[in-house]
Amino acid sequence: MKGNRYYPEALLEFHQIGKNPSVKNVENKDGAEKMSVEIIFKNVENKSIKPRLGGYSFLPENIDWPLNPNGDKLTLVLCLPTDFLNKTLNLNLPQDHVLSVFTTYKKDVYFLDLITFHGDKEELKNIKKGFTKVLLHEASDIRNESDFLIPAQEFIFGEELDLDLEELDEEDLDDIEIYCGSLIGNKPSLLQIENIGLDDYQFCLQIYGGDFPEGFQDIFSLSDSVGYLFINKNYDNDAGVFFTQCT
Repeated sequence: MKGNRYYPEALLEFHQIGKNPSVKNVENKDGAEKMSVEIIFKNVENKSIKPRLGGYSFLPENIDWPLNPNGDKLTLVLCLPTDFLNKTLNLNLPQDHVLSVFTTYKKDVYFLDLITFHGDKEELKNIKKGFTKVLLHEASDIRNESDFLIPAQEFIFGEELDLDLEELDEEDLDDIEIYCGSLIGNKPSLLQIENIGLDDYQFCLQIYGGDFPEGFQDIFSLSDSVGYLFINKNYDNDAGVFFTQCT
């Protein structure tokens, strides 16, 4: 039935992702899986089903709100319909689902080390304990049990980005401005990481802390931190991993 917690009204919009002219800005721009694309943001309703940062979760009631190992309720930072991810990144996630990304967040308390991964095995192990969480689930009614609700910001595609810097020498690198903002697609920018434990994951997107709304630009502890989302290619029990770096 339309409107109950198992079939919320917002779920009807899933079938319009990629068809509705109002979401044309997030269609596959000749293949975001082939080229990284800048993400810019605009205000949207907190209950919107569009790809967004912040806003309400669609986490079903039969799934407990995620807690970190310290017992703190995590905060929703990304709400991503799987139909959008499949179309944009050529993935094969279940249709009409949502990928919800949560992070530890505290006001006036240092927590950066809890969500940071720079290639160290212990850092990754710490994150996977639950200081951040990536959940793949069906959509239910809007919900928020965090102490915080980030004003929702819809994804809008900006410019295609040339992040292939391997052929440039050090002198050339000194003369160019390396992109360090929010993007989606083929490869991340400024990712400081070794091939440790992420072989089964595909890069999805990165979100710059300074792109969050006023009052939440410290969502990753420091405003110049970047959050990176990787999706598990074999998503049975582990949908993905989310971590931050501060360059």
